[in-house]
Order: sequence, then C-alpha cells, then structure tokens
Amino acid sequence: MPGGVMAMQDARALSLRLVEDLTDEQARRVADPAFSPLGWHLGHVAWQEERWLQREAWGRAPLVPEYDDLFDSFRSPKATRSARLPPLDAIRAYAARVRVTSLELAEREGPSPLLRDGWVFRFLANHERQHAETMALVRLLARLPLPGPFEAPRTAACSPGWIEVPAGEFVMGADDPEGWDNERPAHPRALPAFRIARRPVTNAEWLAFMEAGGYRRRSLWSEAGWAFVQREELSAPLHWEQGSDGAWMRFSLRGLVPVEPDHPVAHVSWYEAEAFARFAGARLPSEAEWERAAGGVPKRRWPCGGWPERANLGLRCGDTTPADGAFEGNVWEWTSSAFAPYPGFRPGPYRGYSAPWFDGRHRVLRGGSHLTHPLMARTAFRNWLEPTIRAYPAGLRLARDLSSTNTGRRNPPPRSRSTRRQ
Repeated sequence: MPGGVMAMQDARALSLRLVEDLTDEQARRVADPAFSPLGWHLGHVAWQEERWLQREAWGRAPLVPEYDDLFDSFRSPKATRSARLPPLDAIRAYAARVRVTSLELAEREGPSPLLRDGWVFRFLANHERQHAETMALVRLLARLPLPGPFEAPRTAACSPGWIEVPAGEFVMGADDPEGWDNERPAHPRALPAFRIARRPVTNAEWLAFMEAGGYRRRSLWSEAGWAFVQREELSAPLHWEQGSDGAWMRFSLRGLVPVEPDHPVAHVSWYEAEAFARFAGARLPSEAEWERAAGGVPKRRWPCGGWPERANLGLRCGDTTPADGAFEGNVWEWTSSAFAPYPGFRPGPYRGYSAPWFDGRHRVLRGGSHLTHPLMARTAFRNWLEPTIRAYPAGLRLARDLSSTNTGRRNPPPRSRSTRRQ
C-alpha cells in the first residue's frame, strides 16, 4: 500500500474513533453555531476524498450526487447542515464505500498526472487530521467525553524563564512537501532582538489574572475586546466551572477534571490573550518572532527539534505539558499577527484553503495542542481563527522587546481581596 494511502488510512481511523459511540441525535447536534455537527465532518472528509481522488485524478462520476450540496463546505450553508444530514450509519457507509473505491482505483488505474508528486494523498491525510481536531472540539462543546481508557496524564511541568533572541535575519515559512500554500514561499525576514517565554502561560497564572479582576479591569482590554468580554459575560476560560467549594474544574474529553495549575491555559480567545499579556507587562509575539524562536538557527522542522516525539499531541487526552526543553508548548498559541499572505504567495490546488481567509479579521496561532495530530505541529505551520473563538485549545506565550527595562520577570499580579476565586 503506498505511503500516502497509509497516511489516509491512519487519518480515517481517527475520524471514525471520534464518532464510533454516537447516536444519530448526537451526530447531528449543533453544539455551537460556529461549528458543524460531528456527522457532517465525517461526510465532508469522505466527500473530499471522492472529489480529489476519484473525480479530479481519475475522472469518475459522483458516487452520491446529492451529497455535493451537503458536504461541499462552500456550497452547504452551515446553518442547514444538521437538518439535512442522513443517519450516521449512512454516512459511515458512504465513507467506507469511498475508501474501498479509492483503493480499488489506486490498484487498478495507477498514477494520474495529479497524483505523480503525491500532493493529493498528503492533502487528504492532512485535511482529515485537521478535521479530526475540529471533531474533538465539537465533542467538547457538546459535552461528549470520549470512551476510555486513556493514557495516564503526565504531570511534568515546564520550567519558567525567558529566551533572548538576538537581532538578525532568518528564513520564514517553508517549501515543505507537507506544507500548505500559506507557508510558501520561504523568504528572509529580519527581526530586532526580543525576549520570548520558554513556556506558555499556565493555569495558575491565569487564575491569578482572574483573582486580580482581570476580566473586570477595563484598562487591560482593547475597545473590541472589552465589548466582547462584556457581551459574552466572560469570567474564566471556556469549559471552566467553579464548584461550591470554590475549586475550579474544567470539562475535558476525559470528563470533568480539576484545573491543573502547571498545565498551559487553554480555550481562551485572542482578546483574552491580549488582555493577559497587558496585565503581565508583556505582549503577544508576532508569528515571525514565534517561528524564529521555535525554529532556532539553523531552522528546525519541529519546535524543540522533535515535538512529534516529545509533546503530548495526537488526541491522547492527557492535556498535559511536554517534557522539559528550551522551547515548550502544548496548546495553540495566539500571536499578534493577522493572517495574511507571504510575499509571492500563490494558492495551491485547493484554492479555498487559505486565500478566502486573508480578510484582516483572522489572527494567527502557532504550535499545536494535545488534540493536534503530531505531524501537523511543524515550526512553519500556520493556524488562524477569528479573535473571539474560544473553542480551540489555544493559550499564549509572552514576549517583550529586548530593549525593555523590565528584567524579564513577569509583573507580580495584584492580590485579590476575596478569598473566593471569581
């Protein structure tokens, strides 16, 4: 079996795991208007496979023509998807039929011009891996924990401190065969010196922000951020809840668990990250600063030199931090940068992947989370979301200008007058 097809098989196994225990009602449930139902995601990844492998590469007719208007994300209004979904067993059967047909064609037809460089196989595998992360987020939003057993959560905490990055030029982006069009072309970037935190902001630090009234202090928020926090009545990260004893819990794919002080804070919006950075006397790094610090010189393909082996990624559900290293992470990390094309950008064969989102509204996230497939967490990979989104396991890493008079330690947060966490 070709390596590209094996990668597709692995990606499909993850998608099927995320729906294996669902009822039809759960598969079509709309947990949040911004996200499609779980059943739709399974149908969509199968439809993309049919479109690109069977129709584009081998010129075959549609297997189920009416699915074009349902599973094509650009033709199917999100608000209508739930009501139009077939039963989950029918979607599973369609996905299985697509895969069997693809394998038969790959065996019988051989390579077409579209398949010669392996792009289609890489695209389909990576596309499905990204949808698997979205499906995990939808399960969280719908309060549908995964059936166990799980790996025992690791508890090693990252060390605090700062990395000083000298001024200079580096190569931003990558012409990586696994990369997306928005990562290309690789190009030189010059940056002034800066400091960046060795690890993301932790839950304990976020609790200090909350206890100091961070969600109520207008001075910490931009105009748009303050309007957002007031409108949504925010007082804690998404999925956090406080018990009658004052202790904070959070909902995870393992169910309700205590908020772990040493773990990276997750499920905060860009506006919240921006406010925390201001509270800490720091700022969010630009995506160029993040990539420069994570990649090092010469540039590494993976942060730390090997996140896929060292970080707790790949839907392991432990939600824990990786082993100690020079540059650590286990959540998506907001940057200050708007999602925009690099100089010389050219859209890839899947023209709808990046270009429609170069709208000035979306902000770039870097890194990867415990729900991200390990092979997606490359140094040059770019994620992007609107600044109000909290569903992704996104946190932040602080940065400062090297010329700052601050010594590099975070400002001590003010003590709360209340003994109860707000």
